[in-house]
Amino acid sequence: MGLAFSRQRICSFFAIVGLSAAFRAPGARRLGNRRSARTLVKAAAAAAPEGPVAFQGEHGAYSEAAVFQHFGADVETLPCASFEDLFAAVESGAASYGMLPMENSQAGSINKAYDLLMDFDLRVHGETVLRVQHSLLALPRKDGEPRPSRVRSHPQALAQCERYIQANGLTVEAGSDTAGSAKEIAAAGEGGVAAICSALAAERYGLEVLALGIEDYKYNFTRFFVIAKGDARGTLALPKTSVIFAVGDKPGALCSALEEFGTREVNLVKLESRPRRRTAMPGFNYIFYLDFEGHHADDGPRDAILGLLRSCAFVKLLGSYDAAPPLVIADAGAVPDPALMQI
Repeated sequence: MGLAFSRQRICSFFAIVGLSAAFRAPGARRLGNRRSARTLVKAAAAAAPEGPVAFQGEHGAYSEAAVFQHFGADVETLPCASFEDLFAAVESGAASYGMLPMENSQAGSINKAYDLLMDFDLRVHGETVLRVQHSLLALPRKDGEPRPSRVRSHPQALAQCERYIQANGLTVEAGSDTAGSAKEIAAAGEGGVAAICSALAAERYGLEVLALGIEDYKYNFTRFFVIAKGDARGTLALPKTSVIFAVGDKPGALCSALEEFGTREVNLVKLESRPRRRTAMPGFNYIFYLDFEGHHADDGPRDAILGLLRSCAFVKLLGSYDAAPPLVIADAGAVPDPALMQI
């Protein structure tokens, strides 16, 4: 295992050293590593992908809504049955990008997504934060026809709309996912069942929106990574970087790793730990996922990452990309900084 780590560290070291030149290719530049660049327009969101964008779920899923939010309404999408299929589609070239949900402000982190970022050699090219606004959908009703008495959706969506469900006396049915429930109801003509999902699914499957915004908490957001092969290129208005690392089993190892950033005034915005799944060592060993402001080739972040390579057992750069811009939603006020939803 020690030999494997050594190879990882050597490969990572040369990759990091060469990245500065790679990101200074013709047509590529950065606009600084602080949030003062908020007024600049995101260039990445304006670039149309050459191929489809993969997402997990059925058409009408929140992940597909995130694709349209990030790339525009005209982009081609590719639904995938699982997160593994999403990664495989991007890796094989069947999709140009993948829209990967990382965490929800109510339900927390999506562990499978973090694990697959470790397993696959794909990079983060962008970030988007989608407001999750649950809708109650059903087949169009004739005059005098009763409203549905049952509701079907993913268990997480049902839990996020518990107050509305109880107040309206609806019987709960767990479904495989949100948009999948809408698709099932439309295909089977189940007039007595409603679905909780996105309003996008109503357009896709010809359903009627009975109620909009039925979630218990209006501040319900999901953060997504835009993943692709290779490194993100072009102007970064709000540069942000994600890395994975593992520290040795000794007192102060994690603190020392984080100090590499603090001493260089690099602002950390998220720290996530996951058990290492491929280890023969007894007990639990952890890897850490870290997001910080700035581009990895800028002086401070670059030196901090080189410091990690000197002291850590393993380091993997997930990429530098444009951070999600501030959100403004009409009925719930402004969210001044997406980083506030990542605590």
